[in-house]
Amino acid sequence: MVPFLFGLSYLIYVTVRYFYWYNIKPIEPQYKRVLEKYFVYYNNLTPALKGVFERRVSLFVRAKDFYGQHGLEVTDEMRVLIAATGVQITFGFKFFQLPRFTKIFIFPEEYYSRITKKKHKGEVHPMGRVIKLSWNNFLKGFENPSDGINLGLHEMTHAMSLENSFASNGVSNFINPSAYRVWHKLAVTEMNIIRTTNNSIFRKYAATNIEEFLAVSVEVFFEQTVQFYEYNPMLYKATCNLLGQDTLPRKMKR
Repeated sequence: MVPFLFGLSYLIYVTVRYFYWYNIKPIEPQYKRVLEKYFVYYNNLTPALKGVFERRVSLFVRAKDFYGQHGLEVTDEMRVLIAATGVQITFGFKFFQLPRFTKIFIFPEEYYSRITKKKHKGEVHPMGRVIKLSWNNFLKGFENPSDGINLGLHEMTHAMSLENSFASNGVSNFINPSAYRVWHKLAVTEMNIIRTTNNSIFRKYAATNIEEFLAVSVEVFFEQTVQFYEYNPMLYKATCNLLGQDTLPRKMKR
């Protein structure tokens, strides 16, 4: 009886604690200042959605271990901007923490990979539970928020896609399978256009494979929303359904 009561008490404690963090606890003031200063997506949300976004950022930061590499000191600004990027692409889902990826390695700049024998700007290792980012390239995504190039969005999209595919994480298939099938068919068609012409809104790297197309298309979805919609409304709408969100200005929605 005692073990049962202990287990029940612990379950209630965890549930109440999570409810408090997710629904009530305000964001740390220093975190909010970073979002207000740098994060365009956050600043465009309604007050109510800002509150949800803030709490998700706080939970994301607490759920990850951030490691500076090559002498780089990790700051609150780094933690918040990286967490906010992860929250941004998953904001249309109830699930958002990407639990498989518990470690985030931050390099000052491009780093050498022993596996590929090349320098990388960022990468995702699902078996090692690691996301790697070069901070100088991560920041470039914020310097020009409308060029369709954002390392943080790109690598977090890879992490989201991999998370969705792992049955062992308890949260797989949060991306609607039907929405993915529709998107995949349109994506393959667009990849052929990229390979054979110079007329696509997406850069050539997007045609490498379907995962790279997804990552690049998410960059364009958030940074060149109107151009994406005007270029290919069907693919844009399919991407909305895939991510569970639509950032198109209200006056353009039909």
